[in-house]
Amino acid sequence: MAFPPDDIAVQSQSGQAQLGQSQSGQGLVEAAYAPLLLYARQWDGEGAEDAVQVALLKFLQEFGTGRRPIPDNPIGWLFKVVRNERNHRFRKEKVRREHDRKYAETREAWFIPSPETTIDAQAAAESLRKLPMENREVIVAKIWGDLSFEEIAKLLGTSRSTAHRRYVEGLNELKNIVR
Repeated sequence: MAFPPDDIAVQSQSGQAQLGQSQSGQGLVEAAYAPLLLYARQWDGEGAEDAVQVALLKFLQEFGTGRRPIPDNPIGWLFKVVRNERNHRFRKEKVRREHDRKYAETREAWFIPSPETTIDAQAAAESLRKLPMENREVIVAKIWGDLSFEEIAKLLGTSRSTAHRRYVEGLNELKNIVR
């Protein structure tokens, strides 16, 4: 069986999309894609295409084999699936952000602010976050972990010279960020 099956098609009569036998399986995608994408983008631009593609794939999985009858209003069904997918993604992202916020509240700060220090802890932490992970790892392990380059190399599975090179690169990047 071809996927999508040739008998799943959309004919547009008077602006209304309907399934029919006269077009290829591509007809549904062509008739529904742009309106579904516009509908999905009303929430935000990110993930809109993914939501539409998920809806189209679900349609083909549900009704493309002929085991289930095609709904009376397939475009309406697709809009509902896009809406459900966007709601699912929104809830998932909301839960992730809440989890991240709770984690950030419970973890120790990278720097402990002290009146005697001349470094701005918040600015230093932000600068470190801008570094590539491999350089940041080496700097944190070296400065705050007080590890030798040999120990850092074992930790990261690299050579001592690579650990040193990443440390120097990271410090130079930090200097450029702070300037």
